[in-house]
Amino acid sequence: MKHAVNPGEKYGNLTIIREVRKVAPSGRSYRAVLCRCDCGNELTPALRSLISGDARSCGCSRGRPKYEWKCCPVCGRRARIRRDRRSCSRACGHKLTGAALRTESPSYDVWHNRVKTARGPASDYRCIDCSGQAEDWSTADPSSDNIWVRFQPRCRKCHRRYDGAVGEGSPRAKLTAGNVRKLRARRADGLTYRQLADEFGISDVSAHAAVNRSTWAHVA
Repeated sequence: MKHAVNPGEKYGNLTIIREVRKVAPSGRSYRAVLCRCDCGNELTPALRSLISGDARSCGCSRGRPKYEWKCCPVCGRRARIRRDRRSCSRACGHKLTGAALRTESPSYDVWHNRVKTARGPASDYRCIDCSGQAEDWSTADPSSDNIWVRFQPRCRKCHRRYDGAVGEGSPRAKLTAGNVRKLRARRADGLTYRQLADEFGISDVSAHAAVNRSTWAHVA
């Protein structure tokens, strides 16, 4: 029995607009339906997929895809790259990391790699504030290129207090709770800590700390 297509009828997030005919790669035509998703996108799934329940949205209900098409900054090739990565392959990733390690203006991660290489883990030291067991390397002087001047060992509690984890009440705070939420959302969109620092007028160290809740941990 031929299934009737009724414009306005809804299947999941898809609302039927009208029936159309589509042609498969084999040359065989089949019934399809032009639909509008609740998010505004239009698509034409096969009618059998709509009826069986295989098609329920344009894909928006699954959340943002893990991969996206973008240009690799190393080889220049356009490829499907994970949202949390920049290069298209492991080889390009090694080249990108090597360039970052040799740069004259290192990122937050590069700086911390350097201090761990030069001075070992922070847990080998006592907290400079409370003399307890240190857990993190805390940035004391971001303008210095000297590893021994730039970083100090601190326990997690003192580290948060030093970096202004108390929030907007701290005289050293450069962010607001609203800006912290935006900053974390922008990081989730794939921006680097350097880009976040430029956008919000802070250092990449502060951006990393706010995103990873070393500071502003009370902000949901």
